[in-house]
Amino acid sequence: MDNLKSNQRLTQSPLFKFLMLEFICIVLMISDKNNQLAQPIRNTLSLAAVPLLKLVEWPQDLYQVAQLAISRQAQLIQENNELKEQLLDARLKAQQNISLVAENDRLRDMLKATQTSPLTTSVAFVSNINQTQKSQHVVIDQGSADGLFEGQAVLNLDGVIGQVDVLGQHYAHVILITDRSHAIPIEILRTGMRTLAYGNGSEVLLSEIPTSADIRSGDVLVTSGFGNRFPRGLQLAAINAISVSADRTFINATATPYAQLDRLTEVFLIWPNEDEALVDE
Repeated sequence: MDNLKSNQRLTQSPLFKFLMLEFICIVLMISDKNNQLAQPIRNTLSLAAVPLLKLVEWPQDLYQVAQLAISRQAQLIQENNELKEQLLDARLKAQQNISLVAENDRLRDMLKATQTSPLTTSVAFVSNINQTQKSQHVVIDQGSADGLFEGQAVLNLDGVIGQVDVLGQHYAHVILITDRSHAIPIEILRTGMRTLAYGNGSEVLLSEIPTSADIRSGDVLVTSGFGNRFPRGLQLAAINAISVSADRTFINATATPYAQLDRLTEVFLIWPNEDEALVDE
């Protein structure tokens, strides 16, 4: 009886169970190695584990796809920005080339005019424009160091624009013919009538002309040469409107300058010929 109880205790002990399991495992391993008994079971378990593996790997695959998409988007954005910068640079260069071509054409025209003009001339560039109702001035990049003098006539290819008013060593202020404080002796080209043209802020004004004078809309105004500041015969403006005073004793007329004074870039500086000045005197 004691032996039976002792055997029961032995078979129920953890050590005995462990040894038995180890023995069974060894037998199964040997049998599987020789006869491939567990291969179908392994195949079935492998197939059953595939969805689980996919489920486990899905977050990682999704992260890689998202990271790749973000990387490609960032690359596309960078390439797009680079292309935009290249396009902007190309457009700016094209605009500069257009400006240079236009400027070269103007300079060629000025050079031709300088070569064919009997007057002594030089070209200066406008560095600043100050045009309000009270003041009509531009600043050019030449001054007394370049031989300029106060009162010197200034014009462009279209006509007279004004005269040197304030003189610095390397710059000069040019008062325009439309300035309210400016007056210039003129002659009506069609009739030869001479008078003064005053600036009115945007145009030139011929005031208190006798009603008997022959003056028409469209008449061309040129410099008369009086005062020896502007050589005679330089075109100035064209009359666009004529009005009679309230008491009908005189005529007023306004004229539009030929030169586009708000778009000046280059100008002529003129030195009148001494012989012509002596003749006018």
